[in-house]
Amino acid sequence: MKPLRFTEVPLFFAALWFACGVCICHFFWISPALLFVSATLCAMLSLLSADAPSPLALVPPTVLFLLLGAFCVEAVPYPNPQTDLAYLADGKVRTVEGTVVRTDAPHLAVSTLPFSQNIRQEQTQQIHLQVHAVSEEKEGMQTVSGGILLKIYAPLADPVPAIPCGSIVRATTSIHLPEQYLDPGVWNERIWLLSQGIGAIGSTNLHAIHIIRQGGRASFSCWLHSLQQKVSASLIAHAANPSPGFFRISREDATMLTAMLTGDRAYLTRGVRTSFERTGTFHLLVVSGLHVAIFAGLVFFVADVLRLSRPVATLVTIALAFLYALFTGYGQPVQRAFWMIALYLTGRLLWRERSALNALGLAALALLVANPRALFDAGFQMTMLTVLSTAGVAAPIAEKSFAPYLRALRNLWVLPCDPALPPRVVQFRVGLRLLVEHMQLVAGPRIAQMVPLGTGFALRLLELLLVSVVIELVMSLPMALYFHRVTVTGIPVNLLVLPLLGILLPCAMLTLFCVAFLPALALLPSLLTAAVLHLMLLPVHWASLSPWGNLRLATPSSFAILAFLACLSFALWMARRQKFAAAAALFFLLAGATILTGWHGPFHRQNYLSISALDVGQGDCILLMTPLGKTLLVDAGGIVGAAPDARFDIGEDVVSQTLWALGIRHLDALAITHAHADHIGGIPAVIENFHPDELWVGRNPHSPAYDSILQEADYNHVHLRQHLAGDTFSFGGIEVHVLSPAPDYAPKAAPANDDSLVLRVNYGHTSALLEGDAEAPSEARMIAEGGLQSDLLKVGHHGSKSSTTAAFLQAVSPSYAVISVGRHNLYGHPKPETLEKLEQAHIRTYRTDLLGASTFFLDGTHIWTSHWNATQR
Repeated sequence: MKPLRFTEVPLFFAALWFACGVCICHFFWISPALLFVSATLCAMLSLLSADAPSPLALVPPTVLFLLLGAFCVEAVPYPNPQTDLAYLADGKVRTVEGTVVRTDAPHLAVSTLPFSQNIRQEQTQQIHLQVHAVSEEKEGMQTVSGGILLKIYAPLADPVPAIPCGSIVRATTSIHLPEQYLDPGVWNERIWLLSQGIGAIGSTNLHAIHIIRQGGRASFSCWLHSLQQKVSASLIAHAANPSPGFFRISREDATMLTAMLTGDRAYLTRGVRTSFERTGTFHLLVVSGLHVAIFAGLVFFVADVLRLSRPVATLVTIALAFLYALFTGYGQPVQRAFWMIALYLTGRLLWRERSALNALGLAALALLVANPRALFDAGFQMTMLTVLSTAGVAAPIAEKSFAPYLRALRNLWVLPCDPALPPRVVQFRVGLRLLVEHMQLVAGPRIAQMVPLGTGFALRLLELLLVSVVIELVMSLPMALYFHRVTVTGIPVNLLVLPLLGILLPCAMLTLFCVAFLPALALLPSLLTAAVLHLMLLPVHWASLSPWGNLRLATPSSFAILAFLACLSFALWMARRQKFAAAAALFFLLAGATILTGWHGPFHRQNYLSISALDVGQGDCILLMTPLGKTLLVDAGGIVGAAPDARFDIGEDVVSQTLWALGIRHLDALAITHAHADHIGGIPAVIENFHPDELWVGRNPHSPAYDSILQEADYNHVHLRQHLAGDTFSFGGIEVHVLSPAPDYAPKAAPANDDSLVLRVNYGHTSALLEGDAEAPSEARMIAEGGLQSDLLKVGHHGSKSSTTAAFLQAVSPSYAVISVGRHNLYGHPKPETLEKLEQAHIRTYRTDLLGASTFFLDGTHIWTSHWNATQR
């Protein structure tokens, strides 16, 4: 194994330098003209210095690829912001006209009315509309270009009809911008939708859709997506056919198979996703680079069995992999995986196995030139790290240990092959042949022939173990950075599942083909597919229920990330050394993973009390970090007016992401003000992810949501503490005073705003009052008790006119106020009357819908603030 030098793997280093240039220009703007001129001069200098001594000759090409990476970032245009459409996306009802460029299959939607337990079911379908015109209030239809993701609703008795691609439709709908939570660490859906050509979203009912022209010339991508939808629907329908239990493809099984085979994740439920995410096997559930690689590997293996030449085998593999990528819809992850494999196979054809890293460099360089911003995509990073860890660490370690013996099993009885092999390998072959001959005398020829097979199986198992361990250690960076998980059970589960996946995919593909084209022949492959799938799910389900299967991590610090990358670099270098290669490489990878998982701590200022009002839309969520480092979360937001969504959980997708971004992986206490959905909707996920020591509650009536939270707290051994007005206690260097509810307060049958647990916290001579949703009656009682003066007020009930009375505001007399409220909410919060009262009192007021997460710092004598917004991303 040759050392890792530029002369051996020039394209690997070229891709590395190119990526560094992309990173530099991602954070610092540089004039494209200056970059172009500098790159041209460096190219000329590289040609002139080609004959210079080796160290000096490397400097110009290094700088050249750095400049090229930076130039490509500036040269590739950003997605169209669609400002004209965004201006009209104000939530008002408008008429839009456009061409259907993508359509999804109808689904069942379940929703509830705000503060209601009545469930409503209806059919829904999403279409991507390329807009031609949008109605203005006074000027009629105005020409506007952009994309709208339109959701169409219809009663179950009146299902949504198919609207083919290319159709021109006119719809009356309310359009608005995608929900954007201005908190650190939260995924920006609007930016992602813009990259998909969608600038606004809307919803309407079936009767508000008018088809001007049925059908038309559809794009190739839309045709592919429609084909994918039809195939997925046929497999889902097949799941209804009766068959024996273990050999039956249930509907849930069918949703997993459609995701694995066609890339259609529309049918996946959150529960299925979570089981695979907890065990680090989500890449097995969806079409990813692994699936395309398994398919390509299967084709390459068949080509090898058929004795096809290497160039022919490579071309056949690339061609069939391309057809498979098309079949899966040719989405971005599949495109990346296909081109990665195609370029890798091409590079392998040119440089053979000696320079697998060179082939990797060629693939990475080509992908980054085409789309330099892909460097910051989680899928691209995971694909590259997987291949890098396999080719750069696992392969050299295997080559220095057991790989030669594995190859030695080929043509074991062909003696003329021995002289061309190393002495230790020849000795292994001779010893194995002698063992087989002695076994024939004792146990017979059939048993004796099992010796080479058993040896090969053991070596293959060792190879799989090595690759799994290396990949899991390297994957600890993206898993911690993007998924905030420690996949402790990932290695044993992947060892059990990966071989089964190699069997499952061909069986499932045959089943899908028969279901779509030859239904009469689908029974046998369906039975086999169900059996293999259920075997594969056993370790996944077992590991997901294990307490070790849900360890969550905070976002790694910059130091931890740099330390991990340094350890990875040392591992790549040490894996090619002559002595202690395996032990040293694995040690560095383990050290890097340990730093990522063990180096953590909240990003807060010592000796300060920080109070952050997080942006959770139309809901409440307040985070306190005390001077002594203790953490308290008051409420966790929720979605008012919707049943729990299988695709979105505000506790997991907003609150938890923010806490992890702030370096928090454990809460000391969690408080519930009252049991309305916009305050407790995210509580279950927070309890599961952060395991708080205590749960603070006031006096709340029983309700299904509240009772389930108490059960979740009990299951996670969270100590329940009830607080009532008059309670005073210390918490992490601050004093907490409970102002409401009163000890004699009797809640109504259903949750109400006046159930709110109102807290006043003070640090030194500074204080804050957290009012929850308390309304005028509670405020009047608190005024009578006195002691309300505070520097910061969390305005009650999102700024409604039923809270924050003039007398209460005068009693509190704050310098700052913060209103937790959602953009374009249905209730018109905050009310103009409340804003006017705050303005007349000269109180500096912050709103989460406008400024995002706002943090207030109290040092005992002064208070000041900062806020998070999209420009800080």
